[in-house]
Amino acid sequence: MSQEIEKKITKILVELINVKEDIKVSEGRIKDEINEKVNEVLTAVDGLAKKVENVETEQASNLAAHDRFEGRISKLEGHVIA
Repeated sequence: MSQEIEKKITKILVELINVKEDIKVSEGRIKDEINEKVNEVLTAVDGLAKKVENVETEQASNLAAHDRFEGRISKLEGHVIA
């Protein structure tokens, strides 16, 4: 092989190695970005889950209060009618 061909092959190999390194760096950045976005989504889901839990707790409390009031009203109705 001539020296010129060897130089071209060496140059191509160096460029190939550089491209491979660039790909590795890009993969790392992409993984970091995906992890960041997944964390944001999970944080949002956690927030929504907490709000749903609060609504369910309030609903149970309101239902219990409703039942107590209904019992009191029924008792008063019994006294008024009797």
